[in-house]
This record gives sequence, C-alpha cells and structure tokens, in this order.
Amino acid sequence: MPDDKQFYGLDMGWKEYYLQTKKVVFKEGIKSIGAGAFEKFQNLESIVLPRKLCIIKNWAFSGCIKLNKIKEFRSIRTIGVNAFSNTALRKFSLKNIRRMKNNCLSSSKLVEISIPANCKIGSFAFWDCKNLKKATIEKGVKNISAGMFCATALKNITIPGSVTKIGEDAFSYCQNLKKATINEGVKKISKDAFSNTALEEITIPSTVTQLGKNAFRRESLEKSSLKKVVIRSKNIKKWGTMVFGATRDDLVIYVPQSKKAEYEKILRSTNGLDFHAKIVGKKW
Repeated sequence: MPDDKQFYGLDMGWKEYYLQTKKVVFKEGIKSIGAGAFEKFQNLESIVLPRKLCIIKNWAFSGCIKLNKIKEFRSIRTIGVNAFSNTALRKFSLKNIRRMKNNCLSSSKLVEISIPANCKIGSFAFWDCKNLKKATIEKGVKNISAGMFCATALKNITIPGSVTKIGEDAFSYCQNLKKATINEGVKKISKDAFSNTALEEITIPSTVTQLGKNAFRRESLEKSSLKKVVIRSKNIKKWGTMVFGATRDDLVIYVPQSKKAEYEKILRSTNGLDFHAKIVGKKW
C-alpha cells in the first residue's frame, strides 16, 4: 500500500472489495495502514488491528459508513487526517494516542469522548458529530484546537485551567450547549469560539487577556441567548468586534468596578446597535 498521501481517493486495486467486505483482520507485524487504504468501503463493519500498529494514515477508513467496531487499539500513536471521518463509530479511545490530525472523526456517530493531556488534536477533529453529547477535557490539556467540537450535540462543557487557548469555532454551532465552565488559566478565547450556542450564562476568568471577534455572538441580528455574563479579568488587552453582538434586553454583564468605564465604552462601541446589555461594576 503506497504511503504517499496523494493516493487516497483512488481505487488502489481494491475496487472489487468495496461493497463485499464486512470485516478486516490485519496480520501481526503490520505497523502502518496506508493513506486511503479502505476509504469508502461502504459495508465494512469491523476491523481487528495488529497489536504493534503505530500509524493509521490519512483517509484510511473515511467514508466507511457502517464501521462501528475496532479491536486492539492500544499501540496506535498517530491517526491521520480524516482517518475515521463519516463512520458509524460510537466509541473511540484516545488513551495511548499522541497525535490525532485534522477532521479525524468528523461526521462520525460518536456519543462520548475523553481528551487526554498527552494527545495533540488537530482542527475540526469532532466537527459535525451530531450524536456527541458528552466530552471530557482532562487536566493537562493545553489547547482546544479550532473547530474541535463545532456543530456537535454537547449540552455542557468544562474547560480546565491547564488550557490557555480556546481556538476559533471550537464550540460554534453547538446548538444545545447551555452551560460552559471556563476555569482560571485560560488566556485566549478566539474568534467565534462559542458563537451560535444556547449559552445562558458565562464567566470569563481573570486570566483572560484576549476575546476574539464574535466569540459569543449569534447569527447576524439574531439575539444572543445570554442572560448573565461575568467578566472577572482586569487585563483584557485585545477585544474583537461583536464579541456578544445583538443581545437580550435583560442581559446583565458584570465587570470589575475599576474597569467599568473602560470596558463599557469598548462593549458599547464594538457590538452594534442591538447591544442592549446593562453593565454593572463589581469589586473583585
């Protein structure tokens, strides 16, 4: 099987097996599964991996829409771009994986995922996983990559203090996301990080120094669902435009008393004409 990433999408000599293969058992000794090796095997349901397998390359099982079972996953260290995208996998362990590239499990049937501290995850890894209702981000994780949980079914999320950056679109279009806990330690909330969610309350910790454009905004002139915002940081150096955008008339934003005048001026001048929040100073 050629290793060159340019090969995926071609039939690779496997065309006659696309529709008839339901199970693949790999021989012991295999350490790598090549790019696009089993892409779009539409009836493939299960695979048994060799115990010393280290790498699954780009698009290897992408489009295997019935693939729902993987056995022997303990030795894998790297999973390529779109390797398991658009599959029927409901469970997936990242316990020993060190690197998972972009869109690895996007549009799959995942219902739950745990992100370990030692795993580096690429952009949009779980994008469009419409059944993904629970995600655990373990202490030690330093970065939530762009679009990591975009358009998933998450209802709540806790971001540990080890995380310093929440990437662009990290939780955008999570239409069921009503609760997000951002712990002290986070420094940057990027562009569109929580845009188009159902959040009703959010606390921005004292460690935050950057708030990106549209970070908590709804689409266009649609009003945000936020009812209460607490900004504890006294050191926000960079404010994007339309961080909140159009708001409910009853939204209250609590800010440090010492920064009330400064923050209120910024918020009212950068969030458009439909920003109607009440700004209240608090001593902390």
